[in-house]
Amino acid sequence: MKKLLLFSFLNLLGYFFLYMPHFLRLGFAKLIALLLFLLDKRRKFDLLANLDFAYNNTLSKEQKKEILKTNYLNLVYNSISFFMLAVSTKERILKTIHIDKPEIIQNLLDNHTNIVFVTAHFGNWEYTTPAFSCYFNHRITAVARMTPYPLINEYLIQVRSKFNIHILDKKGAAIPLAKALKKDRVVGIVTDQNTANKEGELVNFFGKKVRHTPIASLLARKFDAKIIHFIAYYSKDYKKILIKILPPIEFQKTQNAQEDIHNLTQIQSNILEQIIKENPKEWLWFHKKFKNQYEEIYKGHSNE
Repeated sequence: MKKLLLFSFLNLLGYFFLYMPHFLRLGFAKLIALLLFLLDKRRKFDLLANLDFAYNNTLSKEQKKEILKTNYLNLVYNSISFFMLAVSTKERILKTIHIDKPEIIQNLLDNHTNIVFVTAHFGNWEYTTPAFSCYFNHRITAVARMTPYPLINEYLIQVRSKFNIHILDKKGAAIPLAKALKKDRVVGIVTDQNTANKEGELVNFFGKKVRHTPIASLLARKFDAKIIHFIAYYSKDYKKILIKILPPIEFQKTQNAQEDIHNLTQIQSNILEQIIKENPKEWLWFHKKFKNQYEEIYKGHSNE
């Protein structure tokens, strides 16, 4: 009964947002984002620490304020988008998205090439896997971080599995991902978060050392897969989701597996950095990306 009530309430929330006029939905999101901007000290603290550290204190207060406000708005609108996805349809998703250079992926699918689909917390990240599966009409296995609440996890999996997407728990996902890649040829991974020492490769990012997950590199090397970056941006009016597909990463496999994996992971970190520099306000700066090597930057940072 608890599950039925919870799922029904969340779906009702989805319909509420789905059929709300866009200007009201965006206005509501801006209001919640403004409240978070004014009241949420912890996330603001971490974001400013990241910006000052990554850009070596070169950003103006105005630039940081704009990034901060956009981050809050994207965070809120992504949450709304998630509820809408729960009750949306393939046709509605296809009307919402615009994919640039889809032939990059279509050619790989036509040639039966394995694909490791890499994305980041950029723009509307909730739409990346549904957009891929709906547009290319192809099953995808994706990794997601679970919450401490089983019922919420079940709902998250149910929503994300609607559009021919198989969800794996981030913990212990390596072997199931490998099996999925062999079976369905496409797996999706979010690769922009900090990791523990044993889970991440040490690479350069904004001139600093960070941990970056090597799972995409491991899969690409082992299964001759192509790594494709698939990044979602909001249009200026938040009515459309614009998806940019980057060309596959080209690399030469050698006899040195460790070096191959490190080099390929560094390339991914370089690409992520370049994407962020092109449009810094669209990336979610709330994550403690530099925590593994520079934990001290998250202590005593000014909240200006």
